[in-house]
Amino acid sequence: MIRRSSSGRAAPRRPLFRALALSVAAALFAGACGGAESEPSLTSERPEPLPPASVLAPAAEPAPQPPPGTTTTTAVPVRLTTEPTIVVGASPEADALGAEEPELPDVPLPEEMTNPGLTELPSDQLPPPPPPLPPPPAAPAWAPATILVSKDDFNGIVPVYDSPNGSRLAFPDGDVWSYTYRRNRLVARVLQGSPGDEWVQVQLPVRPNGARGWVRAENFNWSTVSHHIRIDVSDRSVALFEGDDLVASTRAIVGKPATPTPTLTGFLVEKLPNHNQENASIVLGDWILMFSFFSEALNSFGGGLPRIALHGTHIPERVGEALSNGCIRIPNDIVEAIAKRAPLGTTVNIVA
Repeated sequence: MIRRSSSGRAAPRRPLFRALALSVAAALFAGACGGAESEPSLTSERPEPLPPASVLAPAAEPAPQPPPGTTTTTAVPVRLTTEPTIVVGASPEADALGAEEPELPDVPLPEEMTNPGLTELPSDQLPPPPPPLPPPPAAPAWAPATILVSKDDFNGIVPVYDSPNGSRLAFPDGDVWSYTYRRNRLVARVLQGSPGDEWVQVQLPVRPNGARGWVRAENFNWSTVSHHIRIDVSDRSVALFEGDDLVASTRAIVGKPATPTPTLTGFLVEKLPNHNQENASIVLGDWILMFSFFSEALNSFGGGLPRIALHGTHIPERVGEALSNGCIRIPNDIVEAIAKRAPLGTTVNIVA
């Protein structure tokens, strides 16, 4: 019913109706603007989505059809195949009892990643300088590492098996792709096999740490690496060797007690320049060198996978301390020297 004034004209609607209309409009606006996903930080890593074809390669002519009677194979996600799979990293007890394994804590991105001032100290509050660096370390035992890097024209899922022509493996974070989240090529370390073999066993940069499986060698290029990085959590030091020769060494910031740097062996999988912080944060310094393994204290980091990295720092005066979330931070000039000298696949040993 319309309320009329004494003059017979309809009176203006009450403020309540106007407020209700404004509330509805605000809700619609929030729904339209609140669904966009924010860009992850560079130390975070999420399962790699398949990029558009326009990102991977320029348009090409349609591939010729195979002759009649021939067969072709196409990599497809495990969830779309009918071949049996083996879940890597599952607990036999959990399978038997139907119980889920406990999840590691999922912590929010620390404020220091967006507010570097939190870790900067006034000059009169700086800690005393670290003790002199000990004599250069002797080269640890090492052996050349054989590395596979996915070919540039191979863009898709990498099927991984428990043996040649065996059962397909499924990993906790999803399929293994021939490229990373940042569009770099997949790097794997050879455990068994040699050039010319149809199948090769590799260690993969996926969870669980140290995951391995068999892949077809035809999709990869081979190389041999003699560089190796030694990170000592107790001494809080980093050293790069080429064979027996020391290339660079420095003290480092390592993980704090709540998020310690894991003592693991792996390899270098990505080198990401960050000189102008166009890709990440000033906290990460001039270079980010991603390793093949992940934090053992965190289930995720900043909305992505908690991959361990060696990177620069905006607080070189605090090297020698334990204050990171598990990554290793070193002065920018040293991390740049390592980034330029250490090839992909460089062996990484973290010891206590």
